[in-house]
Amino acid sequence: MRPTKILATIVLGGVLAGVPAMAGADSSPAWRPDGIYDGVQVDRRDVPGSSFDELRLSIFSSSDMQRLCDAVYPPRLATKPERHFKKQVLLRETPTERWTYEQVSVPVFSDRDYVMHAKLEQPASSGHCSVAFQTEEDPAHPPVPGLVRIPVIRGHWDIFPVAPGKLSVQYRIFSEPGGGVPAFLARGGQRSAAIDFMKIILGRADLPPPDSRAVPTTTPP
Repeated sequence: MRPTKILATIVLGGVLAGVPAMAGADSSPAWRPDGIYDGVQVDRRDVPGSSFDELRLSIFSSSDMQRLCDAVYPPRLATKPERHFKKQVLLRETPTERWTYEQVSVPVFSDRDYVMHAKLEQPASSGHCSVAFQTEEDPAHPPVPGLVRIPVIRGHWDIFPVAPGKLSVQYRIFSEPGGGVPAFLARGGQRSAAIDFMKIILGRADLPPPDSRAVPTTTPP
């Protein structure tokens, strides 16, 4: 795996091993199609003030809403950190929010760290699972010498019914990996990593293969 792909995978995928998060306001520029990859519709849009794009991934699934929502926002943080994590510490949590401090190993590049805030905005029992995530600064966990503090990761998961037995799964992610990684080198790796991570989430829920014959064009209610 290329170094830029490894870094993008960690930034886009590792953060949700037990933690989802807070999305920014939706007054950003319009989405533009990027293509369909392995059955996943990918759109991207500019983010004012950044050279990195925000990505939106969409796919249909016939899975159970509760199992899929639990895959995105686990009821309990894993007792053993998943791969790539050097450290994952639960700082505090409520029934619907979770704060963690995390360090991730990055081959070739410097290792990264960040504080993540995840929030279950709507539980599956509401008929629409909504999970937001974003990095935050925490005075109790300042940047560690020798590690690169990731400037920003933020995103959102939306899972909602569009027809009997069919759910729309949408995953938005924006990240800046820090450490001087140029956007033009990270772009393809970020897209591939986001798609891979969406498939990991579907796999976590032990889902049947998603319907790749069409992609959602609807938006959350």
